[in-house]
Amino acid sequence: MALNLANLCLLPPQDLLSSYQLSQPVAIGVNQALTQFQQALSGEESLHGNTINAALQQLTPVEVIPLAEEFSTGTNLKCQQVHEFDRYMELQHVKTKEPAKLIVASLLRAYLGFLELSTSLSFNPNKALVKSGFTTYAVLLRRAFGLQEYNCDDNINDSHNYNSKPNLTLSPLQIWKKGHWVFLVFSQGLILSLNRLVDAIGNDQLDQAKLELETAAELMYASGAAMKLTGNFTREKYESEIRPTMIAGNPQSLVESENLSGLMMWDHDYLINVICKQKLLRIMKTLPSILAAEHEKFVRSYQCGISDGHKSICAEFGGGEIGSLIAASESSAAIKTLEKFENSRVKLLDPTGRIKGGCPVNMTLRAKASLEMIQSWKKRKKTQHHHHPES
Repeated sequence: MALNLANLCLLPPQDLLSSYQLSQPVAIGVNQALTQFQQALSGEESLHGNTINAALQQLTPVEVIPLAEEFSTGTNLKCQQVHEFDRYMELQHVKTKEPAKLIVASLLRAYLGFLELSTSLSFNPNKALVKSGFTTYAVLLRRAFGLQEYNCDDNINDSHNYNSKPNLTLSPLQIWKKGHWVFLVFSQGLILSLNRLVDAIGNDQLDQAKLELETAAELMYASGAAMKLTGNFTREKYESEIRPTMIAGNPQSLVESENLSGLMMWDHDYLINVICKQKLLRIMKTLPSILAAEHEKFVRSYQCGISDGHKSICAEFGGGEIGSLIAASESSAAIKTLEKFENSRVKLLDPTGRIKGGCPVNMTLRAKASLEMIQSWKKRKKTQHHHHPES
């Protein structure tokens, strides 16, 4: 079937390679699309939508193949969980014989979603970091697709009217979904970049390894910023309009079989359990000392980027008090679970323990979570006092 440009379609994470050999016609089309995208990023934001839609037209048609009901995720994640998460977020993982076109199309489609977020939200310092992440990803794709020999065409026609006026009135649920689109596309960028890092170190190409470490660090910061944009609404809106849609059996539920969780994000799950645990860990144990500075930036970008972004939104929505949906039976607060995740994942990225301490921002998050717990205790004590006025 033909790629539906109205939705986000992603390549399965197993199909994200360190490099691709493109035929000349595909290379020309992909180069033109990336050129238009990069030109748009450096221009007036109000004109981006029209240019991005013109870039998408350079990639069509793309024939895609939907995944079967049963398939291998490459991790312990169940394919039913992938289907559940994808349905909820209004995206689809598909296979194709032209992966480069699909990867670029997903980048452009996610950016259109970001434009809607950017236009509908008031000034937010995270928007600049997210935009920088898209710029970094476009440059990464040029390397992965071997497009260095193709010149950027400054005279590409993008004057067609594609009716691309952004939606100015996104609901909290739309913000939640579009923000996750951006996060998932950056997760795919991280898979590509870290695959390239593993290859570069294996081939003793240390200058290339430095570049990929720097690229991965930039994408991690952008991912954290995207996570913060994803939750850019009040806790009350989250509790009334978002959380109920992720609980199976709730009248507002948008899921069919089980509660939704970020642990069901296939691309992120594959990034952690295959790329980091199976590929990256072994090279991090013997990382050449010449890469020490870039490696430290890389680890800090995880702590202060992805991890901080996730903990920040969790604290904002009461994660200091309540558990996650996927582990609702556990008594520990969700933010404590995220802190355990951070500690274990830092050990994957820095198995020798060379880099000490965490992100300074985390101190603020811990303080905020502690304050929420204290306030929660006070509310419970006050309620108990009212119920037993003579005690």
